[in-house]
Amino acid sequence: MTGLSTLGRLAPLGAAVAAVAERLRPSVVTIENGSGAGAGVIWSADGLIITNDHVVPGDQARVRLGSQDVVPARVVGRDRLNDLAALRVPREGLPAAEVGDSRALRPGQLVLAMGHPLGLSHALTLGIVSALPTDDDERELIRADLALAPGNSGGPMVDAAGRVVGINAMVASPGLALAVPSHVVADFVTHIGEPAPWLGITALPVVLPPDLRRRVGVAAGLMITAVERGGPAEAAGLLPGDVIVAIAEEPVRHPRHLLEALARTPAGGDLDLVILRGGQGHRLRVAPARRAPQADVPPARSAA
Repeated sequence: MTGLSTLGRLAPLGAAVAAVAERLRPSVVTIENGSGAGAGVIWSADGLIITNDHVVPGDQARVRLGSQDVVPARVVGRDRLNDLAALRVPREGLPAAEVGDSRALRPGQLVLAMGHPLGLSHALTLGIVSALPTDDDERELIRADLALAPGNSGGPMVDAAGRVVGINAMVASPGLALAVPSHVVADFVTHIGEPAPWLGITALPVVLPPDLRRRVGVAAGLMITAVERGGPAEAAGLLPGDVIVAIAEEPVRHPRHLLEALARTPAGGDLDLVILRGGQGHRLRVAPARRAPQADVPPARSAA
């Protein structure tokens, strides 16, 4: 009887999970790219769909809606650093998912993922949040012990209330899934179609040598490997070999720290950089320009 009573206590959880799945299902689409398929989530009722950048290598795709209608889609935005893509389909009144705040997540919370792994339509998996992003991470990613497989990419991670808290991006190892937090996705959506802040540099994360680290009091930074002619960085006097170690007194260790600072800079604003040049610290002010987003920003290097 003990086993039966335990199962009885779990019945409300099972019913709650089933209810979340039923509510979420119409908002999860299949994205067909010609060479395979992934998942996506209807972000807004006017036809905006979010998925992973790697799910849609081209500018066009086909989207299978929950109604089983297949409609053409075009890519209207990309964020290669965070592996995000936005598609637009010619439909109105779509069943958009409810979006939650990933910053409210805590380790141990229940999360669910829905996608189309190995051709299984709208398959559901349940797990818990294992770890949350930190400032030391190269990318902001939620870790969860969800069992994902090819076909889950681009689908939603949701909390126990069915609110989207992430976009499933990859499997780090069996039983460890990584998702882009919903607040990162929301920021991406806000800036779709807007000219991007731009410095005109390519930079690579570096760890400083121990002697220099002791002398300047910082352990890492972004080394500039190229400066675009005629760009804001060149105008400010930045040179290849300079190492950016702080922006407005905030440490810079990864490309995302620079890109986040750029995104926060209003039009006409400046960035206050602390750089190392020849082992000596310098301060420079750079006024970012605005231009269309670049097509390629590899994860290990940042074009800003």
